[in-house]
Amino acid sequence: MTGKILIVDSVATNRIVLKVKLSAAFYQVLQAGTAQEAARIAAREQPDIILSGALPDADFPDLLHRLRRLPGIAMPPVVALLSQPDPALRILRLRQGATDVITKPVPEALLLARLRSQLRHAPRDADLGLQPAMAQALGLAEAPVGYAPPGRIAVMASTAAGAAGAHLMRLARRGAGHVIATQIARPRDLADLPRKPQLVLLAIGPEPDTPGLAMLAELRSAPGTRQARVIVMIDHADAPRAAQLLDVGAHDVVGADTPPEEIDLRIQAQLHLQQAEDTLRDQLQSGLAAAMTDPLTGLYNRRYALSQLERMIGGLPGPSGGFAVIAADLDHFKAVNDNYGHAAGDLVLTRVAGLLRGALRPGDVLARMGGEEFLMLLPGCSRAAARDLAARLCRVLRETPITIPGATAPVHVTISLGVTLAEPQANAPKPTVEGLLGQADRALYGSKSDGRDTVTFAHRPAA
Repeated sequence: MTGKILIVDSVATNRIVLKVKLSAAFYQVLQAGTAQEAARIAAREQPDIILSGALPDADFPDLLHRLRRLPGIAMPPVVALLSQPDPALRILRLRQGATDVITKPVPEALLLARLRSQLRHAPRDADLGLQPAMAQALGLAEAPVGYAPPGRIAVMASTAAGAAGAHLMRLARRGAGHVIATQIARPRDLADLPRKPQLVLLAIGPEPDTPGLAMLAELRSAPGTRQARVIVMIDHADAPRAAQLLDVGAHDVVGADTPPEEIDLRIQAQLHLQQAEDTLRDQLQSGLAAAMTDPLTGLYNRRYALSQLERMIGGLPGPSGGFAVIAADLDHFKAVNDNYGHAAGDLVLTRVAGLLRGALRPGDVLARMGGEEFLMLLPGCSRAAARDLAARLCRVLRETPITIPGATAPVHVTISLGVTLAEPQANAPKPTVEGLLGQADRALYGSKSDGRDTVTFAHRPAA
């Protein structure tokens, strides 16, 4: 099966004709004759796309409302089916929330291409393996509708497109988007723009326009535009090559004879979908950053530090030799919490994190392991360099007073360090994460026993 499609239409003949076409294309086809039945089937079967014609018990907005209220499922794309050409009704359906509008009869190749495009480009939480409730709990659900900044639109045209490129430019300028590029002829030129476009409007001339097809293919693969949505304008939206353009990667195809108001709505719909994808991408990146970051100090957390240590061990012997591991612990930190409160303790930890980060080299890994404990991984670091760096860390903390709001005097903190080295040695097994951490911890305990505010090296390099 290539997907699950629910046909909603009060006329059984219409459902049967569509089912025959879609089943031959290996879709699993479901049928409903009323909005009530459609909602029940959608809740149970969770279709990938819904095709909706006329219904006896609901108008189109009511059907959408019922589908959005279904608990536990993501809203699939809903394509409105019209029985006759009616430009005003097409515009109305798009305004009401239809993902696309198809007027019957439609060439089978174009129908299947439009469905493939909808299925391919529809943003779905399911693609991430997330149930809607889980996505919302993780902060990955679509944000409530509110103010959306103008979308960034670029306009392109092949040399054969003629006046179509100028027509697209006029449409782009009258819409809600911000046109960031005037008509250009090479996708690679978009890479020089200060901000990448979210939507590209591409005008392609009459057949044969091989350069126009090549431009579309390049847009869908170039780093600057492969995440952008693309609307292609050709002479007629139902021309046979519209199916080819959709399969090559266009998100939508419009005709030069399409009413400007309909094109405006299609532009707005694609911008909305792209902005939703951008938001989801940003949320995923923020979630990934949070998964490896300590929320208090902004340093890496224990999980990330251990994974990096394992990676560095796997890279031995590295191009710069071995690496150093430093376990660190603030001295008498409990007294800070007892004397000034835990809020002050958090402030001290945050300030210490900044001091340590500023004293380390670019490329060094600094993580908070928990409480007042820190771990530093120093790639390409010799014993002498590790000694100098550790001594500098002690000195920086010792000599930097930390101001606490409400305290009569600044707080002075010191730190104890334990250092071990992972150095490649002939015929010796590679060190382990547990072995390196154990050696660094034992060296740290030695610093604590020797009076604190000092550095102790492991008795022998770990190898």
